[in-house]
Amino acid sequence: MEGTLLPPNMRPDQSGAIVMMNQLQWQNEDVIVAVATGARIPARTFHWLCSLAKLTDRPLVMVEFKQDAQGFNGEFNLHTIGPDDFKETMVVYFSQKGFTPTPVLNQPRVVELTPL
Repeated sequence: MEGTLLPPNMRPDQSGAIVMMNQLQWQNEDVIVAVATGARIPARTFHWLCSLAKLTDRPLVMVEFKQDAQGFNGEFNLHTIGPDDFKETMVVYFSQKGFTPTPVLNQPRVVELTPL
């Protein structure tokens, strides 16, 4: 995609997300915003965006909308990469836009290495 950091396979029809690089700012920094084109952002896209945020040192917010039998119901899952105050700001921002965040339990994951 010309004029962007995004490779061609990050088009919405191929990645499962609409990715915007300059639509939102936090503390005078551009935020990477990704919105799922379906109910969820595919794992490959999710991990690629996390890597992009780390490489570019930009905050990242990913939005996945919840569905019920009638379709999208206004609730959403919000994933962020950045400081805690960034996450809090994004929850308030999207709530003010009329979306209801779904509580997500954040527990640290422990990875153990075992000898082969």
